[in-house]
Amino acid sequence: MNVLFTILGLLIFAAAVVFLAFLQRVRLGKKKIELSFTVRVLAALVLGLAIGITIQAVFGENVKTVTILPDGGELVEWEVVLKGAGADIYAWINVVGSAFVKLLQFVVVPLVAVSITAAISKTGGSKDGAKKSLKIIAFLLVTTAISAVIAIGVTKLFNLSASHLIRAKESSRQPTDIPTTILNLIPSNLVGAFTANSVLPVVLISALFGGVYLAVNKSNPSVGSRFKSFIETAHEFVTKIVEFVIDLTPYGVVAIVATAAAVGSTKSIEQLGFIILASFAAMAVVFVLHLVLLFFLGAKPINYLKKAGPALLFAFSSRSSAATLPLTVTAQRRLGVDQTNANLAATFGTCIGQNGCAGVFPTMLAILVGLAEGWNVWSVYFIVPLVIYVVIASIGTAGVGGGATQVSLVVLSLLGLPVNLVAVLLSVDFIIDMGRTLLNVNDSILAGFFAGNLEKNINRDVLNDKIDFEEIIKQEKLEQSAGGNI
Repeated sequence: MNVLFTILGLLIFAAAVVFLAFLQRVRLGKKKIELSFTVRVLAALVLGLAIGITIQAVFGENVKTVTILPDGGELVEWEVVLKGAGADIYAWINVVGSAFVKLLQFVVVPLVAVSITAAISKTGGSKDGAKKSLKIIAFLLVTTAISAVIAIGVTKLFNLSASHLIRAKESSRQPTDIPTTILNLIPSNLVGAFTANSVLPVVLISALFGGVYLAVNKSNPSVGSRFKSFIETAHEFVTKIVEFVIDLTPYGVVAIVATAAAVGSTKSIEQLGFIILASFAAMAVVFVLHLVLLFFLGAKPINYLKKAGPALLFAFSSRSSAATLPLTVTAQRRLGVDQTNANLAATFGTCIGQNGCAGVFPTMLAILVGLAEGWNVWSVYFIVPLVIYVVIASIGTAGVGGGATQVSLVVLSLLGLPVNLVAVLLSVDFIIDMGRTLLNVNDSILAGFFAGNLEKNINRDVLNDKIDFEEIIKQEKLEQSAGGNI
C-alpha cells in the first residue's frame, strides 16, 4: 500500500511540473502566449503549498520535543514527522529541490570570475574617464556598505528568524577571524582555486586579471582588446547559464515549497511575511538616507522626486535596472548632471554596488542563514567580513531579474554558508525585487549627482528649473553638430 501511495504522490507532483511547463507557452487558439516569470513562480508557490499541505495532512504526525534551557527551564516545540509513504514522497520531491539548489551553487565561481574581471576592465580608457569612473564606482560601493549596515540593524530590530523556512542543524563551525579571512583570499594553486569551488581565492585572481588587463591595455592595446573581447564573451556565456538556471526556478520552487510545507507550520508563513516586511523597512531607511544626502548636496527632496519619479516608477514596475537605464540618464540630466557623469553612473549602477540587490537583501539572508546554522552573527568577526563580502559581491551585479540571487549566492559562498534560503525566497522574490530595483536606480542617480557636485559641474539653473532641460539638450546637439562640421 505504501508503494501505491508513493507512486500516486509522485504522479501528482509530476503533473504539477508538467503544468508549469505548459504555462511557459500557453496556446490560445492559434496564438502562443508566454506567461511572465512572476506568474509561473506564483503558480509554483501555490502548487507547492497545496502538495505539501496534502502530504502533511495525510501522512504527518505531530511529535513533541522538549529542550532543557541553560536556566533550567523547558522549551516545548512541536515538529511534524512524516510516516510511511509520506517520507518516501518527501525524499523523492526533495531530489528536485536539492538539485536546483546545487545548480545555484554551480554557477557561483564562474559568475564571480567573469563579473569582477569584466567590471574592472570597464574602468580602462582615458585618464579623465577613469577618474570619473572611479569616483562613481567608489560612491556606489560605499553606499552599498552603508546599506548592508542598515540591513544588519533592521534584521536585529525585527528579530528576524528563518528557522522554520530552512532545515539546518547547529554547526560547531564558526566564521573565521579577519586575519584568516585575508589569508584565505590568497590562492596557493590557480587551478585548485576554481576546481575546489572556493570563492575567496577566485575573487583575488579575478581582480588580479582585471588589473593586469589595464596594464597590458596601455602598453599593447591590440592584446588588451583581444582579452577584453574574451572576457565580455565569457561574461555573456556565464550570464546566459545563470539565466537558464533561474528559468528553472518554477520547478525548483514547487519542490522546495512542497517539502517545506510538508514538514512546516504556520510559523513558516509568518517568518516569510516578516522577512518581506523587514526588507522593505530596510530599503525605506536607505531611501530616506539617499534623500538626506541629496538635500545636503543642494537638491530639494520634493523637486528631486518630481524629476526622478518616472525612472523610479518604471524601475519599480519593470524590476530591471538595465531596462531603466535611459530613464536613469534622463533623470540625472534633469538634475543638472553633465552627460558623461550621467552615462557613467547609469551604466555602472546596473552592474556595480546596487544598494537593494547587492546591499540590503544578501546581508539579511546571510544573517538569517547564519542564525539557523547556530553562528554568532552579531559578532564583529561575522559582521565585518559580511559587509566586505557584500561589497565585493556587488561588483558585477546583473541589472536584470536574478541579480540579487547572484549576489546572495556569492555572499553565502564566501561566508561558507548553505544557500537553501535563497531558493526558498525565490517564491516571493518578485515582491521584494520591486523595492530593490527602485533603490538600485535611485542610488545610480545619486551617484551621478554626487560626482557632478565633486567636480562642481552641476547645472544649478537646470536643477532649480530656471532653464528648461529640453533647451540644454537642443544646445548640446547643436554644439555636437557644429563640432562634426569642423
